[in-house]
Amino acid sequence: MSERAPRSPRHALTLTSQFVAGPAFAAHKALLSRTAVRRWVQAALLADAELTLRFVGAEEGQTLNRGYRGKDYATNVLTFAYAQDESDPVTGDIVLCCPVVEREANEQGISLEAHYAHLIVHGVLHAQGYDHEADDEAQEMEGLETEILTGLGYADPYASEKSAPATSANIRMPAKPRRA
Repeated sequence: MSERAPRSPRHALTLTSQFVAGPAFAAHKALLSRTAVRRWVQAALLADAELTLRFVGAEEGQTLNRGYRGKDYATNVLTFAYAQDESDPVTGDIVLCCPVVEREANEQGISLEAHYAHLIVHGVLHAQGYDHEADDEAQEMEGLETEILTGLGYADPYASEKSAPATSANIRMPAKPRRA
């Protein structure tokens, strides 16, 4: 089992939110209160941080995903982490694409609030150096996400995957922590 640094409930946080998705997503903006978003971010912090969350429409989401990842579609969340190594402060931009988040929540049969909470926690972990490219990294990151989200009162976002029959594609080993 990997050792995880205990999360302090109160790491220093400078948080900026930008909602540019447009009037079609007014219900999202209302759901994303400063208090709720700050609570979700704070729950995932392992260190002091300066983060910007930007909520965008499909066009900006697709442009960013194409420009930075070479994938020509809008994705749910993109994280731009600026720390060069673990001694640098946690700084980053987290971009969430409102129409994709809404579509995924509907497809998964979960509330929009729960899906935003999950994707924000996911993005904050990325900003702190966590990743899910390798199976061991994915296992660790998913475990942290589940722990954080259940602590916030949300269901395990990976429960359906965990109940699937074990195959070589979904058996993962634990990994070491990225940042203390």
